[in-house]
Amino acid sequence: MLIVSFCDIVTITTAAMFFAMLITVQRAVKIPIYAPPPMAHIVKAPDGSEKQPMFFECRSNQVFYVDKVALDERVAQMLSTLAPGMKSGDPTGFVKAISGNDIGNEFYRVSPSYLLAMIMALEPKPEAHGDDQNALTDPSSNFQKWLRKLNFNNNYIVFLVRDDSYAIFRLARDIADKTGYDVGWEMLDHFEPIKFGTGGQMVPAN
Repeated sequence: MLIVSFCDIVTITTAAMFFAMLITVQRAVKIPIYAPPPMAHIVKAPDGSEKQPMFFECRSNQVFYVDKVALDERVAQMLSTLAPGMKSGDPTGFVKAISGNDIGNEFYRVSPSYLLAMIMALEPKPEAHGDDQNALTDPSSNFQKWLRKLNFNNNYIVFLVRDDSYAIFRLARDIADKTGYDVGWEMLDHFEPIKFGTGGQMVPAN
């Protein structure tokens, strides 16, 4: 017969109540959970060099091109205008200094607060429109134009997929695959910004 001591019962009950309290508090105050930037496999080109990832977001059943190279350049240009002391000084002053800069493009806005951690976080612009399912199969769609502009020998495609956009992701993946691209993908929470940081530019190719 297994006999559990009163102290063991109290310990187990206290631990269960503690974890229940943590979950309740987290949900009540909506503590953000940090998810790391997209991680990477090495995808090799025919000549043995590494293929470079090109990112597309699937959101609201639309496909958006994430022009990371251009956005990186805009962030670097903005940071170069700051005084040297501002970059390593008071975090509040740093955020205040860069908050007045509207960094981004037609689809995304760079969140200033993440730059403190050397992370480029992209927030979707709600008024932006990408390629929907009807447009995606049209050779003149932005998605297919970008596929033709890129080079499948040097690039591979990474889809960042929201949970409302599985259907258009599968369609876009098929188009990219038939065009000759290696394809990778990663899930994103509905309200999670797209984040890029040191060593986190790529996701594994399937």
